[in-house]
Amino acid sequence: MKNLALQGEVCHVLPQPNGSGGSGHIVAVIGNAASADVTTYTDHVLDINIGGDDDVAPDQRSKRPPVVFVVTSQGKILALDENDQMVWIVDLEKVVLDSNEENDDEEICSDASLLDNQWFYAGSFMQEVSPDELDVDDGMGMDLNAQAGLHITCLSKAGHVVSVSTDATTSIAMKGGASCEEGSECIGSFENGLECGGWSPDGEILALVTFADEEEQEEGSDAKIPILMTMNTQYEILSEIRLDPCVAAERTAEKEAFTHPNAISMCWRPDSSSLAVSTMDANVNNKPLRRVRTFSTTLQLISLSKEEDGSGRDVPNLLSIAPTWAPAGCSHYVGVVQSSRPLTLKSAKSRQVSMQVAFMEPNGLRHRECKIHNTCVAKEEKEEITGVSFNLEGDLLAVTSTVASLLDESIAPYGKVQLYHRSNYHWYLKTELRYDDLNASALVSMAIFSAEDPYKLTIALQRKSSGDDLLEWREYCFRWDSSNVYSHYQQSSALAISVDGKKLNFTPLDKAMVPPPMYAGYVELPAPVVGITSRPSFYHDSPSQDGVRKIEFIATMSNGKLAMLQSGGKVKNGNTMIHGFEPPCLAATIDLQTINCVVGESETKSLQATCLRDLTIIDADDNSYTVVALYSPQATKNQHHNFDNLVEMKISWGDSSETEQVDVDVTITELLQLESRALRIVNWADTEYAPGARGSALIELNDGMLLEYNQGGTIETCEAGPLLEACPSIAGIFDAHSNEISATDPIDGSEACHDVHSQRLVVGLSSRYRLYCGERLLSSASSSFEVSLSHRFITHVTIGSRPHLHFLPIESLRDFDPFTESDNHAVLDGYEPRLVERGARLVSIFPSRPSLVLQMPRGNLEGISPRGLVLPYVMSKIQNGEIHEAFDIMRRQRVDLNLIVDLNPSNFLSCVADQLICQIEKIDSINLFISSLIDVDSTFKYPVPSWIRQGIPGATNVYGDDSKVNVVCRKMRELMLSVEEEGITSSSKAVEKGHFLLPILSTFAKETPPKVEEALTLIKDSASSAKAKQSKGKSVLISEYVQSSIQYLAFLSDYELIFNTALGMYDFDLAKAVARHSQMDPKVYLPMLKRLRELPISLACFDVDVKLKRFESALRHLVASSSYNETDEEMANHKNKCMSFIEEHSLHKLGLQLFQEDADFYRSIMASLGERMLKERKSEEALTIFLLADPKCLDGGKRAARDCGDWKAYFACCAEDNETLSTDQVTNLAETISSKFGNMKDKSDAFASAARILQDYCQDVGYAVDMLISGHLWSEGRRVAHLHNRPDLVKKCVDASVTYAQTCIDDFVDRASTFETTIARYAEVIELRRNAIKEAEEAGAEIHDDSASMFSMASTISNTSLSSNASGRSMGSVGSVGTVASVSTVISVGATSTFSFTGDVDNMKHKSKFNKIGRDKKKKQKKSRNSRRRKPGGEEELTELVATLTHGCPDEYYVAVISSTLIFLMQSGKRSMAEQLLDSYTSIETVVLKLQTERLDKDRKKQEEIERSTRMEGGIYQLVQHPCEKDIDAIRCKPLPETVTKVFSFLL
Repeated sequence: MKNLALQGEVCHVLPQPNGSGGSGHIVAVIGNAASADVTTYTDHVLDINIGGDDDVAPDQRSKRPPVVFVVTSQGKILALDENDQMVWIVDLEKVVLDSNEENDDEEICSDASLLDNQWFYAGSFMQEVSPDELDVDDGMGMDLNAQAGLHITCLSKAGHVVSVSTDATTSIAMKGGASCEEGSECIGSFENGLECGGWSPDGEILALVTFADEEEQEEGSDAKIPILMTMNTQYEILSEIRLDPCVAAERTAEKEAFTHPNAISMCWRPDSSSLAVSTMDANVNNKPLRRVRTFSTTLQLISLSKEEDGSGRDVPNLLSIAPTWAPAGCSHYVGVVQSSRPLTLKSAKSRQVSMQVAFMEPNGLRHRECKIHNTCVAKEEKEEITGVSFNLEGDLLAVTSTVASLLDESIAPYGKVQLYHRSNYHWYLKTELRYDDLNASALVSMAIFSAEDPYKLTIALQRKSSGDDLLEWREYCFRWDSSNVYSHYQQSSALAISVDGKKLNFTPLDKAMVPPPMYAGYVELPAPVVGITSRPSFYHDSPSQDGVRKIEFIATMSNGKLAMLQSGGKVKNGNTMIHGFEPPCLAATIDLQTINCVVGESETKSLQATCLRDLTIIDADDNSYTVVALYSPQATKNQHHNFDNLVEMKISWGDSSETEQVDVDVTITELLQLESRALRIVNWADTEYAPGARGSALIELNDGMLLEYNQGGTIETCEAGPLLEACPSIAGIFDAHSNEISATDPIDGSEACHDVHSQRLVVGLSSRYRLYCGERLLSSASSSFEVSLSHRFITHVTIGSRPHLHFLPIESLRDFDPFTESDNHAVLDGYEPRLVERGARLVSIFPSRPSLVLQMPRGNLEGISPRGLVLPYVMSKIQNGEIHEAFDIMRRQRVDLNLIVDLNPSNFLSCVADQLICQIEKIDSINLFISSLIDVDSTFKYPVPSWIRQGIPGATNVYGDDSKVNVVCRKMRELMLSVEEEGITSSSKAVEKGHFLLPILSTFAKETPPKVEEALTLIKDSASSAKAKQSKGKSVLISEYVQSSIQYLAFLSDYELIFNTALGMYDFDLAKAVARHSQMDPKVYLPMLKRLRELPISLACFDVDVKLKRFESALRHLVASSSYNETDEEMANHKNKCMSFIEEHSLHKLGLQLFQEDADFYRSIMASLGERMLKERKSEEALTIFLLADPKCLDGGKRAARDCGDWKAYFACCAEDNETLSTDQVTNLAETISSKFGNMKDKSDAFASAARILQDYCQDVGYAVDMLISGHLWSEGRRVAHLHNRPDLVKKCVDASVTYAQTCIDDFVDRASTFETTIARYAEVIELRRNAIKEAEEAGAEIHDDSASMFSMASTISNTSLSSNASGRSMGSVGSVGTVASVSTVISVGATSTFSFTGDVDNMKHKSKFNKIGRDKKKKQKKSRNSRRRKPGGEEELTELVATLTHGCPDEYYVAVISSTLIFLMQSGKRSMAEQLLDSYTSIETVVLKLQTERLDKDRKKQEEIERSTRMEGGIYQLVQHPCEKDIDAIRCKPLPETVTKVFSFLL
């Protein structure tokens, strides 16, 4: 689905020498590899006379180095510089004669005169020699074989082999040598002449074909024996073999214009590994037959041409045209021209037969062919193939031919070149170059592709003009254009057009995506098509009317004529295969060669119509077009052109509605000369929206400069350019600020934005697949792109291992500044990129729907609807109120329907909800929308483009404290109920009662929590409608209408939930109707409903509430079931039942409310509540409840006080209860309190409380002091000892403090050592965890446990994939590293089988009843491992290290105890011990600070080095941290209080 377009043309002309014996032709054009290629896309005219007295004088020749060498069949080599000035000229015939004179070889000279001394080949190779061999004398007559540089080898039919050293000849010419032939050498001459020959592509081997002497021929036979030989660059013979006898071509003095049928030809494989030789074997089954043989470089036979059917037959009817070899990697190999029937020498000149290029595989078997299109006039002209050639890529095949008249021999023949391209096993004729100008026709003598650029073609011409024979060659450059897709055709919005010779193939992609080479319809034109342009849609165009015939296409043909194609007419010369589609038909043809154009005021010249390219329609009305085109001026004598011309024409026609043929008139209005060569001219992409784009076109020059052409001949520089490099494919937007393209002005709509950002926007794709937007590189590898204004995207397909389809918003590109943009990657990645198949190309984007067409590498077409197009399209439809279309696309493309709400919530609640109800007629669609609602904002996964976001107000909380689902459901329910009540929608559509019953039920079921009771109420109320009427005696609740509603509600919720809800409504008839079609057993629910009907209403409600676990309601109904006339015993039983129910279901609060008037039962409930608190270990709350009862529950209060440790409340309760405690009881209580577990502070407080009890209630001072010493309360113990005058206890406190100080010193030493070891290991482990986190983020995996420390990330990913495949779902979300927040149920890989033995039969696996071996033997049981082995470097080890480091430093209370101990020691005269304790604590404080500082500095330097190396490699550095690092980095020892440090500051 791509077309070949001419991109540039270069013309060269060589006037023939005066008095020459024949015209001759150009044999080769060889570029000088040592010089820059400055002739590309430039026009040259060579004003040179060749040979004899007309040669240019040596002093008039150029002194600059040559860049190209031209070899003619007359034996002339011309060297030309970059300005087309001749540097030197060499006469090969003179070189041969000089060589013969030196050798006195008169016999060779006389024999050579008998042969046709036509030079048929010239090839070059680079000679490389050692520096020692470069010492050459300054004189003439040097050894050419010893000269390094470019050498040109020339071959003649007479058998002469001449080598020309370009460097040596240039040196002679620069020094003013009289004869440039001294730089050449005749290597030798073959007595029997040369048939063919040529250098291998790598320039290492020269292959030649000559004949053996006549003495070696068989007697009585005219067949000759060909000899195939190879030589190296020193012209030393490498190999030589004799071929089978063949019929030789007759040599005559007359030079034929065609290749002799018996000629021998050859070609090299592009990789120089083998060569093919085509000969007319003399005796194949007793008749001559042409065969093609392939040989290796050592001339070992590889294959012989045979048919592919396995019969061993030779391929018939092969012609003598030199074969061509496709490049490596192409599916076809040797190409040979084959005719449909045998040709003789006579019939080859008179009859026209069909031709094809047959392809031979490496094994010689014929495989497929390329049919050659016969484009000449039937029965009037005859076409003869003269050559075939593949390009470097193998995707183009050039076929050269000569066309002669069969009716009038006076008409000069002309040549043409056809370029074929293969796709999907079909050969397309993509373009044809025809040289049949009215003034002078030309024959093609050579057509060869460039060895460097696959789309550059050099063609040599032999032209006769004004009685003079002119030799010229032209250099063409082609480009691939995507197939023209016309979006304004009456019958299709995406009409793809493909060129195939005379046929234009049409496929309406929106109607049928027909893969090529098939098509939906075609039209056949008089001559092959070389280009086609379509009419764009212009601003303020009049709307087209269906059925009106309209000119919509202009096709450029190879004969220089234009074909006007119209729509709406009956196709006579075409065909269609799709019903309802008619391709355009031919309306008229225009012969531009008969039109003269005016240049200046007086000079006139004819327009070279065959050179027109890039025909573009820039303006149009109902009966005329204004078109512009580019063409290269023809090279003429005494002129030098380095520019292109631009021509503007006005094509007008009459009314075509009445007649089939259209009268067309052409007027050339402007003919302008451009500054340099033009690369491309195109329409603006926004001609439909921008008024200024009408009558304007965008021109790109070959240096990337951009120009704007305006109707009337005005050319000015485009403000969007230049491009960084020449881009053959470009597209331009005239006004990027148009409201049709961008919803907002850039830079907040400021007026100065147009000065900063150009209105023009130009995107180009270079030949190196780089995509540019002005001077910005958008992509370094893209295969194709397209500008879609209807979707406001520039879409391109990237090339690489993971190609993507990118959608770049035009607005973002317009405002994009690579120097100030914060997120360049986001801009260049575009909106929602999509993966595509490697090698895919973009064909078309449908303007009216969110779909596009891609062509795969195999040639097939695929239509896709990527998210990048679907989402903005749907959002625009929602914003415009076209809800029905948006909903349909979202449903088919599986887009979350929440986007309808989340795009603009306030707008949805105000109007979109009503539009949805009115536009969507299917109730199921409304149900689908409601059921898909979730409390998540879908715009987070579906980003809103800027041009759509501009029309949406800022984010506000429109839902309040409620959820989105509840608010939307209520709004939808209100609207539907309102519509049903009114009986008509806002769009005036009548609605019956109950029409929206199912969607309303959906809103009830979707809310959180589901309002099933309201839904059942609605169903019950609707049961009285006309739809639910039943015959007498039957309940309406069991009608089909009600049952279908209940079934739908059960689909949304659950039958059990609905039944329980109906039961909870205490409507047993409704519950029966719900259960009627459920899966419940009637034996279960019918007796239950019957029993409930028979019970009193309160007890029935109580049973229902208990069943539904509505215990508060059940208690209320239980309390209400009592009557006032009950006896005391019945009342007591009722209260006991209520108490049991309260205690069973913890309903004390409700019980206190219900029995507030009954004081006794109220106190019982309070006591029960206290007991419940005690069981729940809420002793403090229980103590309060017990003491709050009236009267107090002192027994419960004492138990609660003992449990919570409130000894003060305990002794108070004992006093109120008149209970006296013994000394032992008090002592036990004190010991119980002191044995409380907890942290250091809690234990200290417990010891203080126990000491207070012992001192106040037992007067045991000694035991009290011991308790204080155990709590490290030295000062309090000393005070109590002094209070009771106990010096022994004072000494005991001092000694205990000294002992404790020594214990602390030892503890600090251990803590410092442990901290040092742990912090070193922590530094290693934290590095491993950082790497694990980084690798997990890059791979998209999740780190759940220690596996990342033992395996590589590749293993982690594969394990994750395996788990996902085995479980059928992925892992859940994960919070911080190492901690799983939520994990979905996953079946382990090892447990994929669902079948297993259990119990005692497990040891009988795989045992039959006949196999009793091992049945009764006891198996040894393996010892189970109780603990899971910790993995080094894992998360578990890190957790242990963090805990060790955290507890390694003394906490705040520990420091307070140390401070109080220091003060007590100083006050007690133990200064030395206090100083030791202080030094010990200072030491651990210093050690911790030093270790932390050193670790942090080392880690910081390492991270800086990693960041530096990452940025040097072009990567993006991102700091990775573990969540625990901040806490560990902050670990320090708490400082001692200031009062302590001040005291010691005076003493130390």
